[in-house]
Amino acid sequence: MTRKSISLKLFPALLLLAVPAFSAPRLGLSATTVGPINTLRGGNGPSQTVQAFNLGDGTLNLTATSSAFWLSASVGARTSCSQPGGNCNPVTITLNSSTLTPGKYTEWITLTDPKAVDSPRDIQVTVDTTGVPDSISLFVTPSDGPFPKDILPVQSTGTGIQTATATSNGGNWLSFNSGNLGIVNLGVPWILQVSARPGQAAGNYQGTVKLTGSSVVAENKTINVNLTVTTAPIIDAVRATSTVRLSSTPANGKAYSSVSVFNLGEGTLSVTGAAATSSTKFLSATVANNVVTIAADPTGLALGVYSGAVTITSNAANNSAVSIPVELTVNGTAPQINAGGVINIGDYQNDGVAPGDIVAIFGSQLAPATVSAPSLPLATSLSSVQVLVNGVPAPLYFVSAGQINFQAPYSLAPGQVATIQVVSGSNTGNLRSVNVLASSPKLLPVATNAGSYGIFINLDGSLTWPANAIPGCNCHPAKPGDIIVLFGIGFGLTSPAAVEGAAASGQSIPGASVSFGGGFTSGSASADSLFTGLVPGLAGLYQINVQIPPTLYPNPATSVQVKVSGAVSNAANIAISN
Repeated sequence: MTRKSISLKLFPALLLLAVPAFSAPRLGLSATTVGPINTLRGGNGPSQTVQAFNLGDGTLNLTATSSAFWLSASVGARTSCSQPGGNCNPVTITLNSSTLTPGKYTEWITLTDPKAVDSPRDIQVTVDTTGVPDSISLFVTPSDGPFPKDILPVQSTGTGIQTATATSNGGNWLSFNSGNLGIVNLGVPWILQVSARPGQAAGNYQGTVKLTGSSVVAENKTINVNLTVTTAPIIDAVRATSTVRLSSTPANGKAYSSVSVFNLGEGTLSVTGAAATSSTKFLSATVANNVVTIAADPTGLALGVYSGAVTITSNAANNSAVSIPVELTVNGTAPQINAGGVINIGDYQNDGVAPGDIVAIFGSQLAPATVSAPSLPLATSLSSVQVLVNGVPAPLYFVSAGQINFQAPYSLAPGQVATIQVVSGSNTGNLRSVNVLASSPKLLPVATNAGSYGIFINLDGSLTWPANAIPGCNCHPAKPGDIIVLFGIGFGLTSPAAVEGAAASGQSIPGASVSFGGGFTSGSASADSLFTGLVPGLAGLYQINVQIPPTLYPNPATSVQVKVSGAVSNAANIAISN
């Protein structure tokens, strides 16, 4: 067997799914996150510096904007630095945090140069103004419950601190320790921990932590600790209170995000409401099945960043602790590709693309409507939208406001850095860069009821998954010695050469191999392919025909990887039986 034709109808989901000089500046950053930075309550945090450097031609002309009143940044004059090219613009970040109430805050500095590739770029800045609190309230389950222990970092800036803990009831359930208690990268000098003791009944308990000897006088205080041991639900406040960032335009209407709320405690968590607050009243929220759907409406708003919050009500013991901060960015009409938003459709990573790859773009205002390619050959314009790769329109599978799928040209030269840009009607978007690789093989995983499996088929046309992995699917495990067909993307150039966007005629790639179980370096069974190349009748989809090694043991989830032109793919599972 050498080839097997695959009907387009089997894969409708695929339609939904050395550096050259640049003629423009290309924005790079020495860091995209800053903090957490510990600050004293009532005081401003220390200024921070991030280097912005140019990986392209010309000169960067950067503007810095902030998403919060307490955060600002200024761009300094070009100077020498250790970054590529030896020159950079220092970006000084100022933390005006003295008016913030105790808590942990995360906001963003956005650097923009309309003429630069990879602009805009965000710098995430986190400050912690908690310091040494006056009181702390924590919630845990009884010792035999799912969440009998909780920890809280306590930020201190002084030296010479001595501590003493005491509890007035419930036994020795409180500790206060220097160091990270084995917690990696927590970055704090003190950990307060509460642990329900065996036999400790549900109820409220009080304790204290006394700090003395600190070189910072304000830290010499007694922390009152309130512990609630409860059999009620406990909301995971940390995961539920991360900032939700949304963007839209008045023309595109509301932007949405969903936040799932999880229960750390006992019983059944029931989220009963979500109240939205914002100064410009752009925010609303609804609840269904413990999922909070947040809607941000830009209608009537000027360009800029707007803040609000959604407060959750529930039957959880710690209900009052949960508030979700929300930020809405009202953009202009030009399409915007997110930073890191050019990825492959195999494992959705932005680790580079190969000639002929199927690539997804994520962003905002990308297209005025949702349209799929009706047939082959693929058009280079859908709904008045184009994707320019190094300035040349690329074939399109699918366009929508937030995602576009296109095929990378076969003419891309490995080792180069290509530019990607979306043009929607008369609006031209920003430029993003992507590394070009000779081969970037990706298998196509699918989530099933039995776990994640690759799109692989037996010779009878059935999928090589456990029976009923998806209700009603035509699927059954393969057997050792069977010949199967694997599907993927990003295998690179073929012989004879293929044409992007056009139906393939089975062009091949020599020398590919397949590993079953454990990868290419850890005792796996490998086999050379019988045929590797483009699937006849499709654009951008590759197949590998291979015989499963007869010595391979049955396994309902055997890992499979392919190696093409020296590059190893991601892993995807296959079911193998006797």
